[in-house]
Amino acid sequence: MYFNQLAIDASKMTKGELSAITTFSGIAIVFGMLLILVIMIAIFGLFAKVGSGKGDKKVKPEKAPKVKKVAEPLPSKSVVSVSSNVDDDEVIAVISAAVAMMYEGTGKKAVIRSIRTSSAGRSAWANAGIRDNVRAF
Repeated sequence: MYFNQLAIDASKMTKGELSAITTFSGIAIVFGMLLILVIMIAIFGLFAKVGSGKGDKKVKPEKAPKVKKVAEPLPSKSVVSVSSNVDDDEVIAVISAAVAMMYEGTGKKAVIRSIRTSSAGRSAWANAGIRDNVRAF
């Protein structure tokens, strides 16, 4: 048979028939290629199992070594006194320096009105991550 005998004569078709043929042939080609890709990936998976030598072998879990429980040490009764006043002054100085460096090139003046510890259960890094992720674009 000749190709021109099998071909569709588009000059005798309406626009609706041509668009329907184009749509259905496009869908058939896409799903056909997807099927071919799925088959190829399955074949590569079989080659990977055979190549690694772990095809259908069942691996028995190894027994974990027994761990001896060690008695926890008793809490020590030594008392350490920490001067919170010195630590607070250092923290205030560091925060002030960081804020001053942040506003250095902008020409704006920053004023620190109060510094208090956070009462949230999260760390400062976790709070910063949450603020960064929920910030408006």
